[in-house]
Amino acid sequence: MRMLEEKTIYVLALILLMLSGCAATSAVQTEVSTAREQAFLQWQAAKSRTSEDSTVLDGHLSLDEAVVQALSHNRELQVVLEENNVARGRILEAYQGVLPTVSVNGLYTRQDKDSETYEGTTYPLGQKNNYAGTLSVTQPLYSGAASAALRASRYYDALANEQVRLAVQNTIFSTIQSYYQVLLAREQLGVTKVYADLAESHLKDVQIKRKYGTASDFNVLRSQVEFSNARADMIRYQNGLHTARTSLLKTMGISQESRIEPSDRLGYEPLSADEEEAIKAAFANRPDLAAAVLGEKLQTESLNATKSEYWPSVGAFYNHTLGNPDPYLAVRDDWEEAWNAGIKVTVPLFNGLGREGRIVQQKAELKKRRIELLDTQERALFEVRNAILSLQDAAELVESQRLSLDQAREGLRIAEVGYREGSIDQVSVLDARAALTQAQLLYYQSLYDHSLARVNLERVKGTLEHSNTSQKAE
Repeated sequence: MRMLEEKTIYVLALILLMLSGCAATSAVQTEVSTAREQAFLQWQAAKSRTSEDSTVLDGHLSLDEAVVQALSHNRELQVVLEENNVARGRILEAYQGVLPTVSVNGLYTRQDKDSETYEGTTYPLGQKNNYAGTLSVTQPLYSGAASAALRASRYYDALANEQVRLAVQNTIFSTIQSYYQVLLAREQLGVTKVYADLAESHLKDVQIKRKYGTASDFNVLRSQVEFSNARADMIRYQNGLHTARTSLLKTMGISQESRIEPSDRLGYEPLSADEEEAIKAAFANRPDLAAAVLGEKLQTESLNATKSEYWPSVGAFYNHTLGNPDPYLAVRDDWEEAWNAGIKVTVPLFNGLGREGRIVQQKAELKKRRIELLDTQERALFEVRNAILSLQDAAELVESQRLSLDQAREGLRIAEVGYREGSIDQVSVLDARAALTQAQLLYYQSLYDHSLARVNLERVKGTLEHSNTSQKAE
């Protein structure tokens, strides 16, 4: 019977625990749902009016203007820019180890009695009410950790600057890439729209010929299929243009309510690149290489700061006290001053194995930083060489596609002339039009690839923010 009661109590406790857990989960879910509802309401409110922290653009937009907008409003870049403030804060914090510390302490003490009688003799114990105010000044004279912290803070400041440069270059590259994607999607849409209009016109022409008995039902069916496929391609590229525009607005950090029309066009401007000069520029300008070097130096100072735990520290101190009773004579009920000054030397002898463990960790971190530096250098070499090869391949592709485009245009002209004269059938005309459309799409794609390859070469060289981002129109 007792065992049954214990089991019953255990089951009830388990149920109560489960219910409390469910209640806690339910409360969290309620908070999450409330937060989501509030976010939706905030979005509705922001949609009904122009938000103060959101920029709305309308009209034509050049590539250079898009880059300027991105550098001003890109959210990810704004987050990285705050690293400069963090670096300034670390520099100020590091000065704590070399600047004096000044403090004022106040003290009040109440004693239960001011004298004690023993064997008929009364001994004074001091005043019942004791007041004291002390001004304390300490000045570090020597500390290995403080010197390492100062050097590390300056390295950190330089590292933050390089991280900002890297973020700026990434923002510029992303903006240019998104802008070119809009240009490419716009050209692709234009090509497929023309093809859809021609397919529709050809369908009407074939339907008229069937009415007069010069075309078969197969010809009409073939034209209908061609027109349907052309419209499907046009709709697909139209959706691609919408997606590219919204992506560009997001990259620029401006409102999705903006209505922009890129004013530039995809173009082709040949560019030759010398590998040795490009690698030299990369080693001189790439922010990730500079950041890797600074990261190694920063870790070296961190190791030095840890090693300084073995070294003595020296500091000066000065204390000035105003108190009642007299700080020198506790039985004297009067306000008097007292001061003392000196030099304090602290020599660490043994504090367990904490220092040794930290040094092992810091040495391992330093080795990691050196390996990361070598890896960054190798990555820079790979990216520069790959960018040069991509640029060369893209240039060859543009020339090849330009030739194919001329051939496709001539092929369509011959097919249309033959179709009007009756020497070529409808299928040949449709095939020639499809070939021209495909050649146009590939040609614009090659222009996009070459334009982006030019920009990517500047990015891997670390000179993107100094280069001319605009391309000449074809």
